[in-house]
Amino acid sequence: PRHARRSDVRRANRHERTNTFHSLIMGPCMSVLDAAGVNLAALPAQGPYAMSSEESLSFLTSKATFDTNGAGKPFSKLVDLRGGSHTLAKAFGLSPGGTHNCFMYVNKAECTVSKDAKPLNGATVDVSENELQLWYCQGAPISMPVGCVKSSGGANAILPRVHAVDVYLEVDGEARTDGHVCYGSDANLSRDKAIDAAVKGTMEGELWMKDFLKKGPSDGSKPWATIVQDNRWASDDGYVYLPLMANDVDNALMGDDKLTYVHSLMAKWAQLMAKVGAGTHSFSIRIRPRGVIYMDEDGEPMCGDTIGGGSSRDSNDAVAAMCGEHLTDPNAPGMSAIWTMTLDAAQASGKGPVRKAQEFANWPADEIEECIEMAMKFANKGVCGRKAAEMAPKSKCCHIILSEGDQGAGIKTARYGSGEREYDFFCAWALFKSADGKPDSLGAQIKFVVKKKTIVNYRPVDEDWYSGGFETANASIESVTALTITNAEIDAAIKRDAQYY
Repeated sequence: PRHARRSDVRRANRHERTNTFHSLIMGPCMSVLDAAGVNLAALPAQGPYAMSSEESLSFLTSKATFDTNGAGKPFSKLVDLRGGSHTLAKAFGLSPGGTHNCFMYVNKAECTVSKDAKPLNGATVDVSENELQLWYCQGAPISMPVGCVKSSGGANAILPRVHAVDVYLEVDGEARTDGHVCYGSDANLSRDKAIDAAVKGTMEGELWMKDFLKKGPSDGSKPWATIVQDNRWASDDGYVYLPLMANDVDNALMGDDKLTYVHSLMAKWAQLMAKVGAGTHSFSIRIRPRGVIYMDEDGEPMCGDTIGGGSSRDSNDAVAAMCGEHLTDPNAPGMSAIWTMTLDAAQASGKGPVRKAQEFANWPADEIEECIEMAMKFANKGVCGRKAAEMAPKSKCCHIILSEGDQGAGIKTARYGSGEREYDFFCAWALFKSADGKPDSLGAQIKFVVKKKTIVNYRPVDEDWYSGGFETANASIESVTALTITNAEIDAAIKRDAQYY
């Protein structure tokens, strides 16, 4: 496969609206005086305070009980990192009560991050293979507590919603303060257009995000860039991924199309390296996650998560008083690193990585002509056609790349239930050029499914092939995988695949 083996750090796909007081551990609404052994005086101060400040970090070592439902657990025992965050924290020896954080890097295209990553701080990094991806990891959520609300039933640690991380950078001792906003698959978007796209792509972003990103951090500090995710860093997310150099955009994305800042970040890094020039340079980086608590359309305060067992009814007013931007302490320990590396002339050219077209699968020879013809016909219709109209208006499919599905290459059969429904299918990438015809303009490559129903409601049917997508949790809703690609790379794919046409 083209992609490196990095499955241990893939993120879950989340599109959710988290209620302010959906506690991870909820106890009954009882008086704290009735709960033996609970000492609310030992809890951290109410706040608000900066994320990863001394007060915020005290949650990691506090022995105070946050829930009164019999579990009697402190904050550190209620932290529940999952997926890749859990894997990396375990691999790097991170925990809330022990070593809290680290900055790591990988410089190989083919690697497993949990095994191959090396400490960044103080390193001399070899980028001769044109690969550099940084990983900031914590044994606790990236969204750290900004307050502690005491109430009947115990207490809640209040975590803001974190959709943005400010990246501060110095090169050879000179601060870089460009203020880029990195969001979206079009790396050439202006700052204002990137902000508009982030607002549109983020649930309830219109309520708070535009000024949040446009004005920058409220303490007046000047980051080199702010990376933005429309899916927030939640209470089970413990790392920030910063791919700076890569030969292949998709490899850097690790198959996770929710990393909505990657294209732009790598392009901005390449532009900076052109200014820096070839040779050996020193680098200093600091990250500062930036969160928000805001009022929703119903006048309710919206934070990221609450961890504890306090009553939401008693806490609402206290959290409402914390509405606004929440910064990370500028002196938070472990959130910075320095390193040196040597750039060659090509790495200082200003050219970032580009997305190549997907590979043509090892397809059954007797099916290639038929499947290309059908895919070309159906690509402009259905869910694929609708997505293409968004990404490449006024364009028609100009090239088909037959692709493997979950059963491999070729026409396959999918069966559901005990014979309830069945269909034949195959997968393909449809390529659409940008209508302006310019080599560097972005078109689209969209993976979709060509289907033919054979059984519906336990009964055989004789239906035609049609344009479909991948089934979601709701079987009636289908999706496609849609990626940007330049016209020049589409032309290269057409030339590459000529043998199949």
